[in-house]
Amino acid sequence: MTTEDAPEDPAAKPVARRGMTFRKSSKTAAPTPEQSRRQANVLQSAWRHFGEPGPVIAFLNTRHSALDGQPLHLAIESDEGLERVQALLEQMTPKA
Repeated sequence: MTTEDAPEDPAAKPVARRGMTFRKSSKTAAPTPEQSRRQANVLQSAWRHFGEPGPVIAFLNTRHSALDGQPLHLAIESDEGLERVQALLEQMTPKA
């Protein structure tokens, strides 16, 4: 039996779409313009300080005892939180 004579594997066929697909609605609210502004500010501050994506992501998503929380969450939550995170970045040793 050659590969031309072999029956086709049904799993190898592309699956036809059935109508239009929509994303399910999220149960969380979209960020407010103020939250988006604070998020952008903290990302810019962290990027200027670290200069590489890995340390920026680690810093923003790791709980810091000096802040008693995750920097990204605190910064998005309020202007005071943003100021606390930016002050911590200023206290940290700058990148080489």
